[in-house]
Amino acid sequence: MKDIALNLVRFSYERIFHEKMGEDAKGLIKNLSYIVVASGIAAILSTIFNIFAGRVLGPGEYGEFTLIQTVAMFLLVPMMLGIDTAMITYTAEQNEFESQSTIISTTIILVIIFTLISILIYYIFSSRISEIFSISTNMLYLAIIFAVLSVVSAFATGTLRSLHKMKEYACFQPIPNIILLLIFFLFFFTNFVSFKSALISMYIALGITGFIMIYSIKNHIKFNFKIYWAKKLVRYGSYASLGGLASVFYSNIDKIIIYKYLTTADIGIYRSYYFASINLVGLFIGMFVAVFFPLACRYKDKKVILNRINKSIFYLIVFGLPATIFFEFIILKLYGNAYPFDIKLAFLFGIGGILACITSIYSWLISSAGAEGMKIMSIAAIIVGVINLVLNFLLIPRVGLVGGVIAFNVSYAINTAVLLKLSRIL
Repeated sequence: MKDIALNLVRFSYERIFHEKMGEDAKGLIKNLSYIVVASGIAAILSTIFNIFAGRVLGPGEYGEFTLIQTVAMFLLVPMMLGIDTAMITYTAEQNEFESQSTIISTTIILVIIFTLISILIYYIFSSRISEIFSISTNMLYLAIIFAVLSVVSAFATGTLRSLHKMKEYACFQPIPNIILLLIFFLFFFTNFVSFKSALISMYIALGITGFIMIYSIKNHIKFNFKIYWAKKLVRYGSYASLGGLASVFYSNIDKIIIYKYLTTADIGIYRSYYFASINLVGLFIGMFVAVFFPLACRYKDKKVILNRINKSIFYLIVFGLPATIFFEFIILKLYGNAYPFDIKLAFLFGIGGILACITSIYSWLISSAGAEGMKIMSIAAIIVGVINLVLNFLLIPRVGLVGGVIAFNVSYAINTAVLLKLSRIL
């Protein structure tokens, strides 16, 4: 069975790229195989959780659960400031244990400092920040906790990726989803069913898995702070954080504006389509990027990789769009009657999933070119973030949920075009 799968991959590779599979491609496929199996299990568990949570909570409570996660994504950016991406880039380039350990140790100290400062600022200005997001201060505090635990998880997974520990990374992928399901089922059977039960389940899953992963790489954490690496990390991270903030905007601002002009139930329905298309595609592209980005950082001739990606885009669109719409139909039916299937919304979200996939691949490739690449990606992301914000404010009050996904699609299409134009850096 394994030989059949490898032969199929080899045949597909040679048909698409018209060349024999080299050692770099074999390494990518090997590592990707670990990620696909583990992340596939994680994706199934995540799908089960979201469908079950959506059914038992209903669109309103499911919408509140989504809203808190959305706000947390904005709060997360100052806590990390893109330093996790910088760590992956510089650590992946190193082959010596001491150099890797120094970069990782410097990173964790910086992240702890930025996280503590962010929490303090959020607490002091909690009333004002709550007004900006149109939520209560209690919901803001719940979002802050989610953001902090996401920082722990992001740092831990980023470290494993930067060290090319793909087997270990793969093994950890299903664990948070297993914990998440078990805790949420426990709450369900004890009749504690609300957005808080889903949120607490997420807290526990992220926290336990994140700290276990950090413990697994404890030998690389020496608390050895080096100014040289701190400057490099902050410089690269400053570009990454700008791009990250812009990315958070055009990935999440639609839900904030939907809450402002519509209802939490509308957010719940929007989330169900978003999960069944863009999130689902994101899970699979995340598997690829987890292996692809560290490898691209090592690979000197990035133009070769760019040409290979360009050749594969056609196949991604032809096969990816129908598959995405099909899975949307299946998943929406599983969500239940409270989440009606609308072919127009499904088609638009299907396009959004493919555009997000294409943009993600080009973005990470350009980011692998170092600080200059991250700078270019960030400029493109900021431009598109502004466009997305304007489109959401213009369209959502007029055409509802359709306006949110149209704004998303237009923004990602422009982002892809800008990245292609600026890819000359490679």
